[in-house]
Amino acid sequence: MNKWLTECQEALSKALDIASDGSVPVYNLYILAPIIYAERQKTNNDALFQEMAKANDEQVKRDWSVDEDSKKHAKFHFVSSYLYCFVVADKIDEFKYDDIMEFVNFNMDLFNN
Repeated sequence: MNKWLTECQEALSKALDIASDGSVPVYNLYILAPIIYAERQKTNNDALFQEMAKANDEQVKRDWSVDEDSKKHAKFHFVSSYLYCFVVADKIDEFKYDDIMEFVNFNMDLFNN
């Protein structure tokens, strides 16, 4: 599980670095997940990229519709979206995703501003 923790920490660091110039609003950090996934996993599949982006957008917007304050949890939404890219790419299943997300959530501070 530590490899997943490192993977998420590095991906989040990259996303925060990209967003630091103001080009991406922090609450939309999750939209960088497929981009960073593609870069880190060395994939160039446009159809897969589009599928990831759509799945993540639907998931995050569903969360926002239930709790608008969840927009403040940009780090959580990014990590969740990033890991979900692995599900969309059939690298892990949803059960493994849940296990990894629980571990990562416990070991990273995803809810500070």
